[in-house]
Amino acid sequence: MLDKIKKYYKLAKQKDVDGYLIKLGVLGVIIGIVFSIPIVKEIFVWFILFGICIKLYNFTEKIEHNIVPYDFNRILPPPPKKEE
Repeated sequence: MLDKIKKYYKLAKQKDVDGYLIKLGVLGVIIGIVFSIPIVKEIFVWFILFGICIKLYNFTEKIEHNIVPYDFNRILPPPPKKEE
């Protein structure tokens, strides 16, 4: 099951599905507002939410890959020696 989710996520990432979900959601919400159909607005808001969630996950994944490991022993000065 987890392998299928990973497979579909990679496919969605390649096809830029998140952008299409957001655009479709915004279009649906606008149509729902113009024609005063509340159920349409409520359904298409979910498309926006899923698109934003996918974009946020992509963003956090990119940041995790770009983290530079620091060697704090080089950055910090050595501790002062105690004189007795």
